[in-house]
Amino acid sequence: MPFVSSCPESGFNIRALESLFADRMPRLAHMRDAASFAKDLSGSFSLPADHARLLIRSALLHDIGYASALRRFEYHALNGALFLEEKGEHPWVVEGVLRHSQADRKGGRLPLVSEHYASRPPLAEADWLVRAVTVADWRAAGVGKRVSFARRFEDIATRNPDNPGKVRQAAAMVNEVRDSFLEWARDMATERRPLPWVFCDVDNTLIRPGDGLSDANKAAVKAYVAAGGAFSVATGKHPLSIAPLVLQLGLNTTQVAGNGSCLLDGNGITVLDELREAEGALRAALESRGLPIAVYRPQGIETGGQWPASLDEIFDRYGEIRPSRTRLPGAALKILCIVDGDDLRREEELRLLAAELGVDCCRSDRHFLEFLPKQGNKGQAARTVMERAQWPVLHSLAVGDTENDELLFALCGACAAVANAGEWTRRGADWTIGQCADNGVGVFLDRLRLGSGWAGLRSGMTF
Repeated sequence: MPFVSSCPESGFNIRALESLFADRMPRLAHMRDAASFAKDLSGSFSLPADHARLLIRSALLHDIGYASALRRFEYHALNGALFLEEKGEHPWVVEGVLRHSQADRKGGRLPLVSEHYASRPPLAEADWLVRAVTVADWRAAGVGKRVSFARRFEDIATRNPDNPGKVRQAAAMVNEVRDSFLEWARDMATERRPLPWVFCDVDNTLIRPGDGLSDANKAAVKAYVAAGGAFSVATGKHPLSIAPLVLQLGLNTTQVAGNGSCLLDGNGITVLDELREAEGALRAALESRGLPIAVYRPQGIETGGQWPASLDEIFDRYGEIRPSRTRLPGAALKILCIVDGDDLRREEELRLLAAELGVDCCRSDRHFLEFLPKQGNKGQAARTVMERAQWPVLHSLAVGDTENDELLFALCGACAAVANAGEWTRRGADWTIGQCADNGVGVFLDRLRLGSGWAGLRSGMTF
């Protein structure tokens, strides 16, 4: 990214955003999530402090023109830019708001709006900021929540079912914005970190349940690490279950286990979050419905009262440690519940239960519905791993197959789903790679290594 020096100036009082968006809080959530992503951009590219402040500020304010009190034209980008200019905001911040996400192109088709854009030639020195704000805009869902590029497109399509023109425009633009990021991402590679850190799911992604680690995937992981890449598994499995796999792969990185509620490294297990008081209420509610459950704790896995011995075979097939029939000490990392993926009514009921109890709920397999602490997810865990290693957060790739990989996809610079993943997961991934059974992960890693990481990636690639 090319930059020139600049210093931030005083301008709009950020604290006024709450009142401006009192009737549009989801929009404010989107703006804040865009700013959060811009902060990761700044850190990952080691921007100078003044440039970082301007980028984050412009990302936070990019949709301020949607506030009802600021409406002059039926065009939010121009409304916001004019308002911020009057407030004495830095010209680069104004430029980011005025032109983010190709707003100048779209505005050129509106009579009165086009006149304003025609009178304002682009600021060449702020072009990088406009592009960066656009990337940040495309990594935050329209109603809030950090997402992947592909999921952002799905978000737009879902919220605009009666506007096919906007959806077509978004379909074309998502590739352009992603490729803009991928072009910049090459600058994150250094002699010490030539390849992205890959966080990879295990079951049905790296390993097919019932099979061992394939020779092809093992060789690909080892070759990737030998070439300077970092690799960690990011799984819902118990940390003790993945310890043999870590040894088999020869990894010295920190691993994500328990769907992000804990980490595993050479020093043992680190708990990141736990269910705390929600454990008892969840356990009682699930067992009162006659559902088999298993509680994951640092020392092992304990079963609930409805767990038949026949279900132990599922754990064997998935390479999990055998569960205990007795109560174990320690934090409740997560609760796994056996609920068939076709039982949609029951699943909806349990997701509502999770929301009432203030915990997260996700599906990790067609058999498994899991209840997790709010800060115990794969995305937050991967962030912790990279920050502790002083690794740029966006210099990373996620590979997975189910809903429990969604927050990992949202965190990393880009993401891929195996071909056997569910449709919803595949639609939220930047690329679909080969099936687990065909060593899709290994093929992807080899392509990544031979293509020099980010330099070999672009939208629309097939693997």
